[in-house]
Amino acid sequence: MAAILERRRRHPSGRKPHETRQRPAQPPWLGRGAATTIVPLSDPALVASAPLVLTGRVEGTLPASDPGPYTDWLVTVERVLKGELAGSAIVVRVLGGETAQGGQLIIHGAPRFAEREQVLLFLAPRLDGTFGITQYLQGAFHAVRAGSRTAAVRNLTEVEVVGGGHRRGGTPPRLREFGAFADWVEDVAAGLAPPRDYFFRPSASQMRAIVGRFTLFEDSGLNMRWFEFDGGGSVTWRAHRDGQSGLAGGGFQEFQRGLGAWNAEATTPVRLVYGGTSGDTSGFQDFDRQNVLLFNDPNQEIEGTFDCSEGGTLAIGGPWIDAASTGRFGGRSFIRIQAGDVVMNDGIECLFPRSPNASKLVEEVYAHEVGHTLGIGHSSEDENERNSALRQALMFFQAHGDGRGARLNGDDVAALQALYRRPSGGGGGGGGGGTCAPDTLCLLAGRFRVTATWENQFDGSSGTAGAQRASDLSGYLYFTDPNNTELIVKILDFGEVIKVFYGQLTNLHFTIRVEDTRSGAVKTYTNTPGDCGGFDNNGFPTNSVIAMVGRSRRGRRPVTAGSCRSDGDTLCLLNDRFAVEMTWRNQYDGSSGVGIQKRLSNLTGAFAFTSPSNLEILIKTLDFGDRILVLYGALSNLEYTLRVTDTRTGAVKTYFNPANQYCGGLDNDAF
Repeated sequence: MAAILERRRRHPSGRKPHETRQRPAQPPWLGRGAATTIVPLSDPALVASAPLVLTGRVEGTLPASDPGPYTDWLVTVERVLKGELAGSAIVVRVLGGETAQGGQLIIHGAPRFAEREQVLLFLAPRLDGTFGITQYLQGAFHAVRAGSRTAAVRNLTEVEVVGGGHRRGGTPPRLREFGAFADWVEDVAAGLAPPRDYFFRPSASQMRAIVGRFTLFEDSGLNMRWFEFDGGGSVTWRAHRDGQSGLAGGGFQEFQRGLGAWNAEATTPVRLVYGGTSGDTSGFQDFDRQNVLLFNDPNQEIEGTFDCSEGGTLAIGGPWIDAASTGRFGGRSFIRIQAGDVVMNDGIECLFPRSPNASKLVEEVYAHEVGHTLGIGHSSEDENERNSALRQALMFFQAHGDGRGARLNGDDVAALQALYRRPSGGGGGGGGGGTCAPDTLCLLAGRFRVTATWENQFDGSSGTAGAQRASDLSGYLYFTDPNNTELIVKILDFGEVIKVFYGQLTNLHFTIRVEDTRSGAVKTYTNTPGDCGGFDNNGFPTNSVIAMVGRSRRGRRPVTAGSCRSDGDTLCLLNDRFAVEMTWRNQYDGSSGVGIQKRLSNLTGAFAFTSPSNLEILIKTLDFGDRILVLYGALSNLEYTLRVTDTRTGAVKTYFNPANQYCGGLDNDAF
């Protein structure tokens, strides 16, 4: 049966639309509960309780390999401070997340990480081969810049601390200097008794810099953004023609100023256009692809009427998304925001006579809610927030109402830049070793730089390939369209030699250039006979060991749009018309299994055999109007079979790769 896609308002952890609240003159009416309560461990006790302590980089989340509600984070290891570890990549499992049946468990206080952030983790091995964080969140430290220093900071913003931890006033708390703290842990683990000299008392400016920064909306590990701005486009907003009750002029000028606050941030291409008034009242009732500000809650979507004596909700706003619709920007995948809506509550006009500047108050609220529709969460939801950078942000969870209007501060700008400013050094690569240009893949901790040039032998055009980083081991290259992957490159360290693998989904001429930044050695690779791709068994000498993540079972994913149902095993392409599955067999040890799919775009996807970070097969479907073309490339010589089903007609095509053959294929008239 075909699945019906429900487009929903999705926000961090799938929660309801974010709210802007106004503090009344009386004591606050809304109490804040904490779902996690802790008694802090001392640092020596924390070291003693953890069998393994390390510093590393978070590469992102992995598909669930357990039917329970867990989130798996892939971490590449930089330094082992205590214990022993054979490989250089591990999976850290955190309670809270999506179940195999599609349900989701949300636990406030559960450690969450950002892609490529540096961490210091206190860990314990689990029976399933993953690692758990010692004492839950207490063993997770984030590296956060504090002026010229880097602090090791735990996120306790959603935690009720018994016996210390949160300081509401007085002198700033002592912070741990990241490097010195790591050295101290290593010394203690070695049986020494070093002084605890890693603490420092931050200055006011350092404290403003390190405390929990902006938050971004997230779904299934991906942030959300509009892609219209990247090519010079804009997003048009309208306001309902009835206007805001109790406000002179109806609030239309204030709304335009609210939009303009985001446009004024010059380092991003964000362009929000005011398109006049509208009679549309759909709001959150229907996904109509219109971006509309509604006044006075016409559909009663905000429970209750605002009451100035009791308080309540001023407004709600947020983006509409289809979680299956993603795009690549700056070497990362994002969910595409497809529309936004803002609804003002009824009854808020009672605030205007009490406000020092009613016009500035609603301008601030409008801009705040529009910020949510850009993909930005709250800077903080702590009513007693003592970090002025977070408390004074436009995206603070309470409206300030002091006449400031729609004013962005540094935290708001940082959030906008995180989503919309193209990285100046790392659009495709990252991975350490200095900056990485947008047309370069930086792999194996930044040691290798991969670039490519291409030439179209049919029309004479040529150019430099764009780069999209998949993991520290692999990445994709495209010629003209980021959604149309043409090449995939993987670099693996086998202990004695580093091997280079490349697969191609094109018959255009290309040259891949791989540079070892340690030795300066360079190798180039071009089209192979049959346009299969190739591998270099004697690529580069090694002096490091890169281990693969252990084999994992696949958890099923929620149903996506159309008649193709996407899960851990099934890849859906071309608007969910084609269902792609893959099985494999290792001729060397007799093991076999079902491929782990990864959707790269509407046209392209990939499969891994045992580890989601180690992609083996790439497949692309292209619609030429009169026919569908299927291309597939491989970074493996194991036996595998690809099965492609046209869900409109039921037609099936299979593509088989015999053991020890390293190739791919092109079916010019597949469907």
